[in-house]
Amino acid sequence: MNSRIAEAEALLEHFAWEVEHSRQVRDLAVSLFDQFKPLHQFGPDERDFLDAAALLHDIGWTVSRSKHHKHSYQLIRDSEAKLSRFTPQQVELIANVARYHRKALPSVKHEAYASLLPEHQQVVQKLAALLRLADGLDRPHLQSVKELRCEATDRHARISVRSLIEPGLHIEGASRKRELFEVVFGLPVEFSIL
Repeated sequence: MNSRIAEAEALLEHFAWEVEHSRQVRDLAVSLFDQFKPLHQFGPDERDFLDAAALLHDIGWTVSRSKHHKHSYQLIRDSEAKLSRFTPQQVELIANVARYHRKALPSVKHEAYASLLPEHQQVVQKLAALLRLADGLDRPHLQSVKELRCEATDRHARISVRSLIEPGLHIEGASRKRELFEVVFGLPVEFSIL
């Protein structure tokens, strides 16, 4: 684990909210990132942004169930000093990715997102798309998905899921959260069971 991710792990443990779910979502998100690299074409920095955002995506629950994604955004922003291995600009990206793990899609109607440079908006869109799928794949918070196999063609993206229990439940959760991926990457997402 690199020092930047160690800081995000420490912040997750500080808030102590659904730590195992958050780590599972991180593992799934990073797996999606690695396997869909031909689609997003990002490198190690963006992988770290996704890793940190996935770990911290639910810390807003410590403030309120209602709008917890927005609270997560603010808590990450407010924790900039505890994420000192990231630049302030990178912390802003991480906070935005976490903010868009649910509900509304990224929009220039949202002040924090609108203030990002266009190329950073694209980073947020693509990473949030992966985070949404990963969060959906652990929708029941059971950490039972053990493997993902992903492929992308010019016609679709396929995600095959191996789960210890109820793979259909995890696929249903991810299916509900596939819209951003389909919009950003221009490919329908198909799921299957390994």
